[in-house]
Amino acid sequence: MKRLFEILNGAFNRLILKLFSKKAGTDSGVHKFIWGIGKKSELYYQENFIKNLDVNLFCNPDSEIQDYIKNLLKVTHDTNIKILDVGAGPVTMLGKKWNGKEIEITSVDPLAEKYNELLNKNNINPPVRTQVGFAERLTGQFEENSFDIVHAINSLDHCFNPLRAMEQMLTVVKKGSYVVLYHSINEGKKHNYSGLHQWNFYEVGGNFYISNSKLNININKEFESRAEVNAKIMDGGVYLLVTFLKK
Repeated sequence: MKRLFEILNGAFNRLILKLFSKKAGTDSGVHKFIWGIGKKSELYYQENFIKNLDVNLFCNPDSEIQDYIKNLLKVTHDTNIKILDVGAGPVTMLGKKWNGKEIEITSVDPLAEKYNELLNKNNINPPVRTQVGFAERLTGQFEENSFDIVHAINSLDHCFNPLRAMEQMLTVVKKGSYVVLYHSINEGKKHNYSGLHQWNFYEVGGNFYISNSKLNININKEFESRAEVNAKIMDGGVYLLVTFLKK
């Protein structure tokens, strides 16, 4: 049944993009319309995730930040470390400490209000609560150059405008610091462009690309004046780690 839904929903989404192909740029309302329909399936998925949440893993206040982020932090123990987790879902998956020092993590997600209702319903109180926030509108919520790391894991490919999201993430991270993306490769194709799976993230020759059924964008070229972009395939070709070093 799930597979049938993906096929039918994906066919509908591709039809919408085809019918409005002249208006289907990353900044168009077409993608936002599709996102609005797809968020229901995301809520259903996350409701099941919360019911089966490993509290010891995701809600441990003493957990260490992941190595792929730790290696990029340019801070000392005297520094107040600030990380923004974008599209964090019900709970941020980031570790809460850096070499034993507490990290100030802010996590945002468009569906945070619903997620927090589900967490309360299941008597789960994470050390970091996700607050409402859109990846495409971060500068309306946070100051420029204010975070040591801006991070997203398996979320920007769910955005209605991932290009705008990356621009916003670069704006709020400090100069000389990193935007870090960790995503499954080609999620759009894998899920037939159903639900929120509207974009593919992948690497060719060290360059980072995003695409859907209508667009194909070289992110290295898009951001060459603002950041040094590097893409690396991880975990046997399943995930893509992308870093933007802000100039």
